[in-house]
Amino acid sequence: MTTAPKTTLDVTFARQQFPFFQLENPSIQGFFDNAAGTFTAKAVIERLNHFYLHNKVQPYSNNPIGKAAGEQMDAGRKAIADLLGLDEDTITIGASSTQNFNTLSQACAGFIHEGDEIIVTQQDHESNIGGWERLANAKNISLKLWPINPETGELELDEFKHLLSDKTKLVSVTHSSNIIGTENPINKIADLAHQVGAKVVVDGVSFAPHTWPDIPSYKVDAYCFSTYKTFGTHHGIMYIAPDFMSLLTPQCHFFNEQTKSWRLLDSAGPDHGSIAALAGLESFFLSIHKHHFDQAEVQDKSSYEKARDVALLMQTHEDKLGTIFLEGIKGLPVKLLGKNTMQGREANFALEALEHCPTSITAYLGEAGIAVSNSHFYAYRLLEAMGIKDMSKGIIRISMAHYNTVEEVEKLISVLQEYFAKH
Repeated sequence: MTTAPKTTLDVTFARQQFPFFQLENPSIQGFFDNAAGTFTAKAVIERLNHFYLHNKVQPYSNNPIGKAAGEQMDAGRKAIADLLGLDEDTITIGASSTQNFNTLSQACAGFIHEGDEIIVTQQDHESNIGGWERLANAKNISLKLWPINPETGELELDEFKHLLSDKTKLVSVTHSSNIIGTENPINKIADLAHQVGAKVVVDGVSFAPHTWPDIPSYKVDAYCFSTYKTFGTHHGIMYIAPDFMSLLTPQCHFFNEQTKSWRLLDSAGPDHGSIAALAGLESFFLSIHKHHFDQAEVQDKSSYEKARDVALLMQTHEDKLGTIFLEGIKGLPVKLLGKNTMQGREANFALEALEHCPTSITAYLGEAGIAVSNSHFYAYRLLEAMGIKDMSKGIIRISMAHYNTVEEVEKLISVLQEYFAKH
């Protein structure tokens, strides 16, 4: 159980780290579409601009600007490893988490065979289902679906226990739902899966923006999340445990197989400048930490430990915002999907419009300067199981970040109330 931080987040200072909030006349007065992608931190943008201005050449080439480009990419990769408390060789940086999952599923073809079983969940984003389904179809592997409770959207461990068998080779599960927001007990899931010898792949894309992943404490074999949803450039980060990597079929050029471990799953060359810019993500976390904590007391802390401190500040602030929001929507003609308190969930909320068109509601909010979205958000199977009829319009998703303010949440609630009063 996490402990409460000694201080509270200085939201004004946090917002100063994002150029968007320094605009004189921003078109958006409250941005609540963070689950689709957060704003990018200033330190990240500065490094991206520097790379494109000074070093947009083939990295690692034998000339001054090529060497500098490679050094900047190395710094970006090291920054992510340091923030996560991981060895660099265990991390693959791909174009997106979707690509990483697809690459990983292909890499598993060498050790999952006909007659074996893969378990996926009905709660997951399609990115962490589709690749495994395609692998299962190609190799005549049994694909088992861990169903949700259709009333709550939750995954229940008893259902999972019934699905496990000595044929189970891999379990794919989300850390938290990008729709109902519930944090799943991934270590309990991993313990159960490991008892039958199965590997566990976790989608942390929805979780990471609200709680920076503490991967060293997780018992999983692979963990993925996206940096464009955690204040960075557009990449997918994939951790692979060394013993799992030893089972995988390389997806890289054959002449790279004997080099660094991370290259084994580097199936496409991600944007060089975007990788270099990830070093700015470490600068962002460290600047927030320096502002909030006595540096004399924390001088021996690593970037990983400081990121954990900052993440707790952010999460506590988001919990406060979420509590205000949940109280404010009571009585409105909407159905909240998921828990109605912040206990065990993140500040990511899905609303089913009971009497109105979701698109009309989000458009009305947009005209008032409040950014939210409606869709199925690639959790098609989850929403279908929960009885959502029109997938083209889906549900309304309101997702918060640490840079949101109490005043923005209050305006969001006020505009929602205004819409329903008029319609």
